[in-house]
Amino acid sequence: MRLINKNIYYAIRSLLYIAQRPYKNTSVSEVVNKLKMRRAFLRRILQILSKKKILKSLKGKGGGFVLNTPASKLRLIDIIKIFRGRIDIMDCLLEKDICPYPDDCVLMAHMKDIKKRLHRVLAETTIATLLKNRDGRI
Repeated sequence: MRLINKNIYYAIRSLLYIAQRPYKNTSVSEVVNKLKMRRAFLRRILQILSKKKILKSLKGKGGGFVLNTPASKLRLIDIIKIFRGRIDIMDCLLEKDICPYPDDCVLMAHMKDIKKRLHRVLAETTIATLLKNRDGRI
């Protein structure tokens, strides 16, 4: 299972670009040209982020998108959930069958621990964190 799909990747890259320009409207064309993304696909991503109140959509001449939420409050886990729903790295393979080891499955106990750590890192990582740690690339 791939945690970061194309929707999430485009959303995060777009948010990183828009977050660098907090008081300036950013047009879809500008993001498309700068980040080399497909226009129709990117437009749909930005509209979803606008509906979820992460971006504010400005209509008319000079319109575009601006952050509606501070970059320091935009957590990766929330962005991923918008496009994926629930985040799970592994379900039990015997989920529908009766598992002979429901309370002492070493593998699932270990996977649950990994999942908790992953959730914690995704919840602690924000768009602002990524901007601070980037190496000049979006």
